[in-house]
Amino acid sequence: MGRVIFLAIAFAAMLATYASAYLPSRMETPQLASCVVPVEAPVSAATLAGPGLHWQCHGTRQDAAAQHMLVRFDLSADSEAEAPKYLRSRIDLFDQVELTVIDRDGTTRQSRQTQDSVRLISGEPMFLAELPEITPESRALFVRFDGARHDVTVLRSKLFKADPSRTMPHYHNMLFLALVLGMMLMPVVFDLAFWSALRSPFLLWHAALSLAFASMVLLRSGLVVEFVEISMATWRQLLIVSLGVAILVAAFFTNAFVEGGRLDQRLRKLLLAAGIWGFAASAIHALGLEVLAPLGGRFHTYALLPVLAVFIWAMADAYRRSSRSIRFQIVGWIPLLLAYSIEIATNVFPLGIPTEALPLFYIGVLSETTITAIGVADRFFLLRRERDQARTKAEALEQLSERDPLTGLHNRRAIDARFDELHRAGYETFALIDLDHFKPVNDTAGHLVGDEVLRVVAKVISADEEAIAMRMGGEEFLLVMRGNDAPARAEKLRNAIPIRVAQEVPELEQLVTASMGLLVAPRLAVPMANFADIYSRVDMLLYEAKGQGRNRTVSERLQTFERGKIRQSPESDRRKRDRRKPRAA
Repeated sequence: MGRVIFLAIAFAAMLATYASAYLPSRMETPQLASCVVPVEAPVSAATLAGPGLHWQCHGTRQDAAAQHMLVRFDLSADSEAEAPKYLRSRIDLFDQVELTVIDRDGTTRQSRQTQDSVRLISGEPMFLAELPEITPESRALFVRFDGARHDVTVLRSKLFKADPSRTMPHYHNMLFLALVLGMMLMPVVFDLAFWSALRSPFLLWHAALSLAFASMVLLRSGLVVEFVEISMATWRQLLIVSLGVAILVAAFFTNAFVEGGRLDQRLRKLLLAAGIWGFAASAIHALGLEVLAPLGGRFHTYALLPVLAVFIWAMADAYRRSSRSIRFQIVGWIPLLLAYSIEIATNVFPLGIPTEALPLFYIGVLSETTITAIGVADRFFLLRRERDQARTKAEALEQLSERDPLTGLHNRRAIDARFDELHRAGYETFALIDLDHFKPVNDTAGHLVGDEVLRVVAKVISADEEAIAMRMGGEEFLLVMRGNDAPARAEKLRNAIPIRVAQEVPELEQLVTASMGLLVAPRLAVPMANFADIYSRVDMLLYEAKGQGRNRTVSERLQTFERGKIRQSPESDRRKRDRRKPRAA
């Protein structure tokens, strides 16, 4: 296990290094806001051009979720510098955004846009708005957001000189993220393949989790707007709900993934409850209810704090209980948990601009996809090995129930279960062997010597590779044989019994012989035969051998067979006899 964890960590480090080199980067350094000002009412262009608090304030995020927000960008007086042309900011709910350019002589130029008129772009959940004309005489740009529901929309506002969604680095990054998306879908194929072999719920939950994370990448990277025409409100709702779905599925996956007895049952229930609450909180936040508007995005952040705590608690408990599976999940989820911890912390504490830690998020989903998938495969093979071992054990127990404990030969139960299969495979000769006068052996030499005689007989009759030897009970043995020379081989084995017993059981003073009844029952002649009928007939032949003086064989070949009626060969017909008395040992 330690080696597997080491390889997983090494792979995660390699993955992080690779991802860091290719995560979204920008050729242009955007211009940041100089000031963020909450205002009670919309401010006119003339007021903005005059003196006031909007000229003296310093950048802050306090009260950044007010009904009206002003963002000021100071513009360069360098006539040779290229002027910014675009405003880019985070998508969210707002009524309108008003852009006002103020020149040094007090001249103003304005434009207004709504959620539906701005252009959605890929890279992040962002929108782009074109600015009014900015000249070398322009002093400042004021961006007024009316009815913004989330302070991130205000605080993430930046200016660009060129369209950031139409650059080669941007296309390169989108191609990389598309590759990430494809990699995330691969485990789904393996999970479904594993499911066909081992129907364990955690495989389906991991497939669902991979799909949920893939949906999040599609939405958070903005790739969705490259393929689908979508409104900002719909994009926002899908983005929020996708997180809720991922939290819900992750909770159920973790519950199914951790082995039984490796996680406290109360924590299992709490984990599922946390997943359901995470989804519910996301759905509520996606609705954009007016009653929650004063909280902005902090409602969602606060609601997910206990969810994050429960996940960490459950993983710690499973690790403490030596869960093998959770170790993979912990290693795979560290970047993802760290990304969300940073995002939550920067939204809860007013220490700077809220961040979504996208680089860590992309590393996290890649890490989860690969390392947790390795853990799923490890769990799959472990469960399959346990299942195979259980099946082998069951087969072994079944074999024990079909084996004679003294001689190791099959017993009658074995032939009852497999008679038709053996008969179709060409086992058409049945020889029933009974030791003559065996009771005196036990009486005079003792049962230990008698048991040794039985073991020697078992070795003798097991020597034929084309025969299946069975102990039917007491000193009676059955040979089921195939081959045209089976009767001759059976007679050879019967004749070998006295010699081998005399050689291997020297303490035995008497000679042990055997009588045999032998029946050849071709499949074509008796297609509907069952073992009870065959055994009944070969037992009668054995009785006849006993009646004729023992230490001999009586045999016959069947020509036709009907249930309850057997027609013998002409040789048997000529050997008519009276009803025999019960045979003695």
